[in-house]
Amino acid sequence: MMNKMRRVWLLAGGGAVATGLVVLLVSGQAGAPLNRAVRTAALLGYVCIFLGILSSAFLRQLIRFFGRPFVKLHHMITVTGLVLITLHPLGVAMQGLGLQVLVPRTDSWQSFFLYGGIPAWYLIAVASLAAALRAFVGKQWRVIHFLNYIAFLLAMVHAFLIGTEFQYLWLRVLAASMVVVVITVFVRNRILRRKVKNPV
Repeated sequence: MMNKMRRVWLLAGGGAVATGLVVLLVSGQAGAPLNRAVRTAALLGYVCIFLGILSSAFLRQLIRFFGRPFVKLHHMITVTGLVLITLHPLGVAMQGLGLQVLVPRTDSWQSFFLYGGIPAWYLIAVASLAAALRAFVGKQWRVIHFLNYIAFLLAMVHAFLIGTEFQYLWLRVLAASMVVVVITVFVRNRILRRKVKNPV
């Protein structure tokens, strides 16, 4: 029991370090306090969504490794990510752009991807709601939950195109690596589910 608790604390410590690095990164950039807070929320939200996707792919193994409390930690990470990415557009709206920033842009594909963070937010909200109501949705909740993958990719495209901190090559490489991991996890999950449905 003590070893499992140490592992949980190790995971929490890693998350705290990642949070500290993001805060230091944004604090070193120009911008008003609200603007920097908005960017911090976005970056931390991306990290939480990434960790949520990654942990959901290995939930059974992680429960065995960390113990049952990891399930609660997984839910806390995903909810925190949803809250942070909600604060991001609300903060942008408060900077004078108004609530129209919460409406997805459909005037062109370029605008849609440029401001892809908004449709990503809606997709994550729907996927999270489906997971919370899985007892009522039934087995289809897993299919809806896959929207998280699409949302993460949309959010990353948005960040690459207009994210202030994404001017740094190392952050672009890191984000691209996260995208590769997410796509790999998605493909792996699909292959495993097909094997379960169609055993040899």
